[in-house]
Amino acid sequence: MALARDAVVSRLASRLAPLWAALFALACVRPTTPPSATPSPPVATPAAGEQASGAQTRWRYQIRLDTELRDMALELCIDGPLPRRLVAEDGALEFVRTARVADGPQLTRDGDELRVPEFDAGCLELTIDLRAAANAGGRDAMQRGDALMVPPERWLWHPKRVPAGLDAQLRFDLAPGVYATGPWPAAEGEAGWRRLDRSSFGWSAWVVFSPVAPLEFDAGGTHVEVAVLPGERRASDAGIVEWLRVATETSAALLGHFPREQVSVAVIPVPGLARDPVLFGMARRGGGASAMLMLDSEARDDELPGEWVAIHELLHLCMPYVREAWLAEGLVTYYTQIVRARRRVFPGVPADARAQQLAALDKLATNFARNRGGARSLATASARMRQLGGYRRVYWGGAAAAFELDLRVRQASAGRRSLDDLLAARSSSLGEYRRWSADELLASFDEELARWLAAGELESALSTSALAAEHLDAKLIPARVRELRGLAVEVDGGRVRLLAHPKHEVDLREALLAALPLAPADESTARRSLPEARFPAIFRPRSTALGGARERRAFALFEPVVQ
Repeated sequence: MALARDAVVSRLASRLAPLWAALFALACVRPTTPPSATPSPPVATPAAGEQASGAQTRWRYQIRLDTELRDMALELCIDGPLPRRLVAEDGALEFVRTARVADGPQLTRDGDELRVPEFDAGCLELTIDLRAAANAGGRDAMQRGDALMVPPERWLWHPKRVPAGLDAQLRFDLAPGVYATGPWPAAEGEAGWRRLDRSSFGWSAWVVFSPVAPLEFDAGGTHVEVAVLPGERRASDAGIVEWLRVATETSAALLGHFPREQVSVAVIPVPGLARDPVLFGMARRGGGASAMLMLDSEARDDELPGEWVAIHELLHLCMPYVREAWLAEGLVTYYTQIVRARRRVFPGVPADARAQQLAALDKLATNFARNRGGARSLATASARMRQLGGYRRVYWGGAAAAFELDLRVRQASAGRRSLDDLLAARSSSLGEYRRWSADELLASFDEELARWLAAGELESALSTSALAAEHLDAKLIPARVRELRGLAVEVDGGRVRLLAHPKHEVDLREALLAALPLAPADESTARRSLPEARFPAIFRPRSTALGGARERRAFALFEPVVQ
């Protein structure tokens, strides 16, 4: 028995070794400002010796890559006031081989910056060691076979001051058989150009350069490009497309369409324990919408549609960017269950309405009970989540607040309004370079509720800020929420039984989880013609200073999504 056990342990260790090596590489993060404290690019206020960039400034990047994906030749042509310094992330200067004014003098290395000599007009030219940038460590960069995943902050050098009215575009000039996958939407006019907004220079994104063309499809009113990095996998290309098509359409069920022109996804096959088909994911907003997903190499095609990780990450891209974890993750964790029921895609569950409703409500009740809380208030748990762990408490405590807010809005409006509508009212801000505080977003919700009350759409006043404060101050998820009161259900040990009365609660439950068809794509979401070159998104390192016990050990490598 001992020999057999040792053989099993040896095989398991051998199987997990590549995963832990990959996770270790992703966790060995270069010191960088974490996203929660990511500063905005400097505004266009000139310092001594600097020229300001005005509203008419145009930046045009043209980037060439060789067939071997070793060197990147970057040309930045500037129409408008000229910069005195170029910047990228700290440490990116080590990847710069050469930097000069076109047909002119060299740029001077100064700390982590490039000092630009005075020149009248024209372009700046840099040569960057792309493979070194990919292999320099950090969970946002790697080399897999001949494919490179490299965040733009390691190669997208830009003037230190980024003006609010900037007109910036990028175009790749790629060798035959080379593809770039990233989040930037197509620009108007000449084919091949991509728009760079202010977020391109302040937030991170997943970007993959590969000899393999990305998978492409349209779903939910948007265009999706998927770069699958090399690695053993059972899932087929067709299976990956179906998985992410379902995920895109399911997340689009929140607003009726996916609120982005384009989405880029980087899929990384990794060996896992075959417990979940997708091990981890992250969404990023730099330059547009993108996500990274770690696919279990043993996952089969039929296991992928409806799994929660891809839907969770894509839902982030349908909501405002919020600083506080309890609200940012709480909203997404709540809606991950709701939209799966609306689209009838809970895996392993019959597709009929009743079975899908039960699946969603069981998921909510089970996790509200399992992660009800303890010694700390939700506010404290959220503020110290990365230091103390407690991710499940924060995610599901925030989901409980979102659930009750949705319920209260539906009750106060006799079913005419919902939390969906409050989020839809903020959807126009999704393309802005803005990170909301929870207080700001809730205040905007309250302003919307006040308008509905004045218009006679609410039967009583309601404050999302007051309701949130109640949840934030509490150490436990309220019993009324754990028991899903108001939905005509009975909860016993986390299991849900649907009741036939009272009728108004049955109607509310049916409306909450009703099947939602997607709106046809209109001009605002229709795909523009795309060039040969393609581009996904990255993430900045998170602090891994977690504290205590099994949960903290499990999440020590990442800031996880928890379901």
